[in-house]
Amino acid sequence: MEFAGQNGSPTTVGSPFLSKFGPRVGVAWNVDGKTVVRGGYGIFWAPQFAIGSPIATPGYNAQTNYVATTNGYATPAGTLTNPFPSGLNLPTGNTLGTRTGIGQSISLVDPFAKSPEVQQYSIDIQRELPGDIALEVGYVGSHTTHLTLGTAGINSNPLNPSYLSQGAALTQSVPNPFYGHGGTGIIGSKNVQASQLLLPYAAYGAVNFLFDDQNHARYDSLVVKAQKRLSKGVTFLSTFTWSRNYDASSGGPGNTLNSGAVGPQDPYNMAAEYGLSNIDSPFRWASAVSYDLPVGRGKTFLNDNRLLDYIAGGWSVNAVTVFQTGFPLQISQTPNYNSSFGYASQRPNATGVSPVTSGGLEARLGDYINPAAFSLAPRFTFGDLSRTLDMRGPGQANWDLSMFKTFSIKDRVSAQFRCEALNAMNTPLFYAPNTSFGSGSFGKITSQANFARQLQLAIRVAF
Repeated sequence: MEFAGQNGSPTTVGSPFLSKFGPRVGVAWNVDGKTVVRGGYGIFWAPQFAIGSPIATPGYNAQTNYVATTNGYATPAGTLTNPFPSGLNLPTGNTLGTRTGIGQSISLVDPFAKSPEVQQYSIDIQRELPGDIALEVGYVGSHTTHLTLGTAGINSNPLNPSYLSQGAALTQSVPNPFYGHGGTGIIGSKNVQASQLLLPYAAYGAVNFLFDDQNHARYDSLVVKAQKRLSKGVTFLSTFTWSRNYDASSGGPGNTLNSGAVGPQDPYNMAAEYGLSNIDSPFRWASAVSYDLPVGRGKTFLNDNRLLDYIAGGWSVNAVTVFQTGFPLQISQTPNYNSSFGYASQRPNATGVSPVTSGGLEARLGDYINPAAFSLAPRFTFGDLSRTLDMRGPGQANWDLSMFKTFSIKDRVSAQFRCEALNAMNTPLFYAPNTSFGSGSFGKITSQANFARQLQLAIRVAF
């Protein structure tokens, strides 16, 4: 452990991109008055991390981790009456120098992390069609390097996988060479698990580098967009996206529509983590349409009867729809037999059986995933399953419908009656199934994310 400006240490470290050259270029070509071709390319620099909770700098904060065992849970390390036999840790500032935090798990900002570089590019063709409709077909993509990992931090102090061949010898209790030299916590007892002494930083527990920049990502998409501006009472916008999204860690939205974020199985082989992003959704179709009925004053039908106009005139119908495929499933196993070696997760092995069960969605809520597709990976091994599967959780199909009637009360006063149905078809949007293989609830979907159909009536007055 080093502190900035102490004992000859520099006050700055790392090698950030000091010159963030960010060129952007765009081109538009009007082919024949009704056809336009556009393209663009740009380099953008994203922040390393968002400002959130204060970072607990080693030396200026302290916690004492409970050590349950030193011999692979064969016997307990302490007693219930004295769970911290080596005492509690107190903040020390920089007074301990290189001995700061020994015996503990520590977290620090990766001093060598670079700002993420995002290259974005697109090309599209837009054509004016009859009926005041504009059709656009295009490609949108991006490539990102030095992207912050989705997980909060990555343990840089795990056991090198080359030692796993030693098997049960790794869990044996052996004399602790650090005992009595000031260390507490994981090295505070006379004996430690043998694997502890083989770690890169044997005097520490986990060494978590926050905002590690080992992730990279790629996004490719085909976008089709049709839009009609208001004419003859009709306006609509409809966009269809066919895409693929790849990355090397599981970040994304803070919900369980996907199967959550799971740390890497083998931090020494981050290339094996690259695969479908857990927020990849290859198909998404979103539309909005509004139609003013041709009835009433100023319209084609019933335009000369004031009474019928109050009843049937001034109505419009509207719809907003979203159809989207689900997110890839990310299978891990319980228990993680390798957790004591510093590995955040362990995946099961694939058996060759399809994980997809048959039947409709609501009939599969209790067995969405076929457990016969997996087997527990033994201790001292890594499962051969990829980080994410192309099998997906439930998708989304939602309709929001409404009817509006607009009428005039006086010259400068108008009102609108609104009847709206949210989730009009009462279609549930289910959360992802439990993806922890070995759990009693594995493969089960137990809750939904959206609300049931809601109806609401309103009067809006404008003056």
